[in-house]
Amino acid sequence: CTEVNVRFRAMELRDAVVVITGASSGFGELAAVRFAHAGARVTVAARREDRLLELAERLERAGSTVLAVRCDVTERSDIDSLRDRVLDAFGRCDVLVNNAGLAGTGRFELQDAGFVERLIRTNLLGVVLTTKAFLPTMLEAGRGHVVNVASIAGRLATPGLAVYGATKHAVVAFSEALNYELASSGVLVTTVNPWLSKTEGFPQRQTPRWLLVDADRVARVIVDVVRKDIAPEISVPRWPSALQAFRVLTPPLYRWGVGVAVRRFRR
Repeated sequence: CTEVNVRFRAMELRDAVVVITGASSGFGELAAVRFAHAGARVTVAARREDRLLELAERLERAGSTVLAVRCDVTERSDIDSLRDRVLDAFGRCDVLVNNAGLAGTGRFELQDAGFVERLIRTNLLGVVLTTKAFLPTMLEAGRGHVVNVASIAGRLATPGLAVYGATKHAVVAFSEALNYELASSGVLVTTVNPWLSKTEGFPQRQTPRWLLVDADRVARVIVDVVRKDIAPEISVPRWPSALQAFRVLTPPLYRWGVGVAVRRFRR
């Protein structure tokens, strides 16, 4: 992926107000821990309130300021309530991490239509509407950072991930376009595209361990792009960027490789 450094005013994480969706596990939970340890005031949001309260209690015992809010990003009323509670508690939002998402592996023809709709509403519409809710306070302040967690599947067409990949492609396009739109506003938008990683949503039982990227490494990058003002995109790790260059520079070879992968997938 392309990584572009755009220098605005450096984001000081101590006392910054950070909102993280999908924070009950995986990248979101680990990023919440890292932001809290850096001194940020963190709001953790997800559907599983019990997990959020446990996380908040753990971080508060370590001296952090944490707000736990139950939120389903497929419900606009939940998103609006999350925004209102953050603004009531802290008066602003400096960093929004859109991490909430669903996994969606399997052949498209076998996927239930209701699940496909939930996948799109969570992975794409949830990102767009949550950004829509929090962006005004950033624009008013003249600074802020939106970090959207996508996937390498959002940069490459991946057999067995047709709808999931489509949502992540859309998140990448939305994020990059919005980053350019906001170029003069002081607000950055960054997509973080993780490679294969073992999380609750993606247990990766059939994937060799040497192919996996550690989930905490992804969380560290999420924090680093805010600390270092990196936008509009970064891959974790960096080497999958070569696959994108391969796709652009040698389309016939790339399509041949995808064809081989499809045949293996269908077996």
